[in-house]
Amino acid sequence: MNDQQIYAALELADHEVRLLVGEFHNTRLNILKVEKVKCSGIEGVTIIDQDAVVTALKSAVNNASANLGARIQRVLLLLPSWGMKRFTRRVQVVVDRNVGYTDVRNAIREAMKTDLTDDYELINTIITKYTINGIGYRRLPVGEECSSMSVDIDLFCADKELTFNYAQVVEKAGLEISDVSLDGFAVAKEASLAEKSIEHFIILIRAERQTTTLTLFAKGRLISSEVLLGGSDALIGAITEDYRLPIDVAERLLYHNARLGAEKYPDSPIFLWSNEGKTYTISENQLIKSISQPVEDWIREIKRSCDPILETGKVSLVLTGEAAEIIGFDQLLAKAIGVDTETYTPETLGVRSASLAAVVGLFYVLKDQLSYRKSILPGINMEEFHASLAGSKSGGVDDTLTRKLKGILFESRGK
Repeated sequence: MNDQQIYAALELADHEVRLLVGEFHNTRLNILKVEKVKCSGIEGVTIIDQDAVVTALKSAVNNASANLGARIQRVLLLLPSWGMKRFTRRVQVVVDRNVGYTDVRNAIREAMKTDLTDDYELINTIITKYTINGIGYRRLPVGEECSSMSVDIDLFCADKELTFNYAQVVEKAGLEISDVSLDGFAVAKEASLAEKSIEHFIILIRAERQTTTLTLFAKGRLISSEVLLGGSDALIGAITEDYRLPIDVAERLLYHNARLGAEKYPDSPIFLWSNEGKTYTISENQLIKSISQPVEDWIREIKRSCDPILETGKVSLVLTGEAAEIIGFDQLLAKAIGVDTETYTPETLGVRSASLAAVVGLFYVLKDQLSYRKSILPGINMEEFHASLAGSKSGGVDDTLTRKLKGILFESRGK
């Protein structure tokens, strides 16, 4: 019997669909496929053109399925933290001599009975502390002997209408949803932010095209999130407007040629193009002048949101998201806000991009739940996947490539 399980993780970002397929092998996450498809159907966090998002999602799914040789059937879905609310419960469970995973399931079931307002949907149920015989534990004390256990649980909820709109897109694309998670919590699992926040506050800044999400962590817990409407789109728009360049060219200039925070910028050309028979150039100095004002406005807004936390004690910033890859952005934030700032990029091979930190985190949210949930169905059709592997081993593409390589090798020896 083959216990291999492969899962798919999905983010409907504000300008593209991000789809990852991966599996855990010996506790290590292996990414099998990454798909990104441009999409203009989301404005901020609101789906304004459902058909456009469904089309982009289907394209990503079809591309990944063809590459894997198996259909993607269900996904782990990432949700924005827009309007997130946290409810805290302490549940007392009766233990039959030794603590086990059944006790965890019983505690979660009891916590989920909490009455929520009609406009919110429960997304993540997070156990923050176990207490047995007066002793607190951050991890489940499996096997400990006791008659009862106290469990502290945080219930994270999202806007119901937003949640249903995202879920409806996935279902219209012909997919099932295995599980969901808020983006801030997913990044926290990937980057171990809860553990790092035990000694001081951490503010996670997830900077994307149209949104900037700030999530506060303290004493090992996710406390709150705020979503600012604004991101790197303002910078891309400034370049496009000043030089009448296509959006994709402006994107490349921002992410690959802009260096924020330097004392002086050269006037030598970094990009050349022609339009209606005329040739134009842009220097790094001109590029920085175009984006300097929107960068200042963006950082000022971030600082305004961080100020109340900065007054309460030691704080550090963790920057991630697509815009975190703008060279020097982290240094400008650190200088403006006056605290240590680091850019977080996943270390997993194949997804070493700050833009993928949240969607990669979905796999680690899943991994935590696998320890106490009875089963979570794989994301792809495993029968088709194993049949595809068997076909390639018995004489498919790999065998054809092998014959070609042998032919080249022996032909060169003959010469």
